[in-house]
Order: sequence, then structure tokens, then C-alpha cells
Amino acid sequence: MKSFSLNRKERVKKKNDFEKVYSSTKFFLSSNSLIKSVYTIDTASNDYGVKIAAAVSKKVGNAVWRNRIKRLIKESYRLNKSELVKKTLEKKLSLLIVFSPNRLSEASNKKVYLKDILPSVIELINKIKQQI
Repeated sequence: MKSFSLNRKERVKKKNDFEKVYSSTKFFLSSNSLIKSVYTIDTASNDYGVKIAAAVSKKVGNAVWRNRIKRLIKESYRLNKSELVKKTLEKKLSLLIVFSPNRLSEASNKKVYLKDILPSVIELINKIKQQI
């Protein structure tokens, strides 16, 4: 597996996985409250590693804006995932994470760039890493 890729096996796709994540009460907000991460740690699963998803509600903006936010969140994670993946593989854990914008909307932020999203995602990754 390439260290800077984000393939299908690393994404939350199944409805059961989303339900498992959202039924968990574990979540973090970034310090500027722009992005929220909901996560669950599964020790019973044989599929070790990290799976992520970016979920954006229709209420925050049009389809173009929502898709851009999802791409930026996934890119931010992809660039900074190495230590988190190593830690989950060492401890033989399955970690499911869903990132979503908390205080971000098209009305308040017409243009959003990677430099706006990246620090929040890195902060959330570090918080999750400390909880493992």
C-alpha cells in the first residue's frame, strides 16, 4: 500500500459502518470549530487500519461547494495519515472516522482552500491518535 494514497479500502462506504460510527458518542471539534470528527474504535474486527469518510449536509451549500469541502478534507487526511495508520496497525485496531464541517457553510465561506481546512484536520487526527 502506498503511504500517500487513499484507496477504496480506506474509505467508509457501508451503511453499517456509518451507523456504527454515528451510534458512538466519541467526537472531537477542532479548536476553531470548523470541522468535527466522529469516530469509533473496533477491536473485534479483523480488518485493521483506518477508514474515513467526509460527510457534508445539504444545508450548508450547493453540490459544487459540498464536493469541494469533501475533497479538501480527504486530501488533508491523506497527507497526514501515516502516524495514525501505524499506531492502529501496531495495536491491531480498526478505526472508523467521519469528518464533517461544523461551522463551515457556503454563506459564510464562499471560497475555501486547503490551507483553511488542513490545520483543523491535523488537529483532529492528533486528538484521535492520543485517544487510541
